[in-house]
Amino acid sequence: MQVMGNVLFAGSAVGRAGWQFSLFPEAGEGGGSYRRFVTKHSAYVARGKAADPERAAIEAGKRARRTFRRYCAANRLNWLGTLTYRGEGCHDPVAARAHLGEFFRELRDLLGGEPFACAWVPEWHKSDHGLHAHIAVGRQMKRSLIERAWGRGFVHIKLLGNLPTGTTSLGEARRVAGYLSKYVAK
Repeated sequence: MQVMGNVLFAGSAVGRAGWQFSLFPEAGEGGGSYRRFVTKHSAYVARGKAADPERAAIEAGKRARRTFRRYCAANRLNWLGTLTYRGEGCHDPVAARAHLGEFFRELRDLLGGEPFACAWVPEWHKSDHGLHAHIAVGRQMKRSLIERAWGRGFVHIKLLGNLPTGTTSLGEARRVAGYLSKYVAK
């Protein structure tokens, strides 16, 4: 067996057939597969230069969703919120990204300046209202504090309900991550 980072190779030496396992203890998960040829590094392919760009985009989306899900689980982001714009909404993704950056900086300041883990994903409204954002945080916060930090519209935040008795914060975070990760790479 050989360990490189969080990847464990079992079987023949690197470069030959064997099992490859990736372990993520903070997220409480791992995965593995059997490979005919296990390599240390894959070659970098520049954006737009893939042999099959459509498949490359699908695989990149899968990696992004997986990474996002593991981040949420590892940081126990079990509070799910939605930030909506008032009025006509926001139709500019660049502006929405800037607004979310301002929101999280302001929220951190209101919480005493201490950093906290968080994640967000944008989503287009089904109507012509523009974008809104789904957020995940790992601690309970007063709604009034979030509203003050957002200041651009409406806030909804909750700890997920309807979970089996005994569900841990990791289980709650996985549920939040599962919901949010479907918007990643859309």
